[in-house]
Amino acid sequence: MMKKKSLTLLGIVIAWIIILSFLYVQTQNNELTLAESMAETKKEQQKVEALLTKIQQTFEHENYGEIELFFSFEERLLTVQVKDQAFLDQNEKKIKTLINDIVKEKKMDTINIQLEAFDTHSTLSEEDKKLNDLINEVSKITSDSLQEKGIYIKAMMIDPSTPNPYMEIRIDGTKEYYDDVKNDIQQLVSNVVFSNTKINFQVKITRKSENDIRDEKWQPIFSAIREETDKKFDEYRGFAYSFHPEPLQIIIKTDLRESKWAWNSNKKAEQIVKYVDEIIELKREELSVEELPYEVIIRSKDNKQVD
Repeated sequence: MMKKKSLTLLGIVIAWIIILSFLYVQTQNNELTLAESMAETKKEQQKVEALLTKIQQTFEHENYGEIELFFSFEERLLTVQVKDQAFLDQNEKKIKTLINDIVKEKKMDTINIQLEAFDTHSTLSEEDKKLNDLINEVSKITSDSLQEKGIYIKAMMIDPSTPNPYMEIRIDGTKEYYDDVKNDIQQLVSNVVFSNTKINFQVKITRKSENDIRDEKWQPIFSAIREETDKKFDEYRGFAYSFHPEPLQIIIKTDLRESKWAWNSNKKAEQIVKYVDEIIELKREELSVEELPYEVIIRSKDNKQVD
């Protein structure tokens, strides 16, 4: 009797080992599939970057003047903005042919092309043009004077409007460095701008906060969540995040409808949460980004939380 009971227990143990082994292999396969998907996404992004660079270079070679390029991965849509409508009417066919030739050269799948015209001079009033020229002048004076001192600007905001012209300059560096140089930079910029423009700007020097740095580090992770969740789930319709209040809230907007049945939207929501967790783990390890407490929130079609 004891022998029979032992064999039964042994059979149960073996069965559990088989089940756990299967689940482990499935998890490994899922991670591999996700890793492959993320690698494909990165490869596609690199192709698009190379495509945009080549188009820009070709347009410069053809002396097409100022252009702006915007690419939407979801729609595979390239939007090209050219200098004015007259130029667009005259060159639309040639522009599309050039772009399609480059797409073929880069061995990429067909993309959609949308052409638009912009004319900055015709849309600005004389007063706006003067303000725009002043902003460009102040920006160049400031950048050149700081670069001579080995100081590089991370970001700059200029508002020349009277009666209180204002500038904000953001620099990189530790808090100690910032505290050491901010007054000198403020004085230098105030003096050099006034001597060239005769306008007395109020100058504020700032640095990236810890929150800014954290946000910046997590941006590639947020991008991966958007891209991979969109590829995996037809129900995906949008993404948002918030560091306040803590913990970090990662919000996935879906076309799911709330359901009291566990095998319907709730089960799909669980699958999405699990997939997002895997994306975060893989991307965080790849980038060596610190681990943060977070929660994934799934929103239904009517923007209610799916529990």
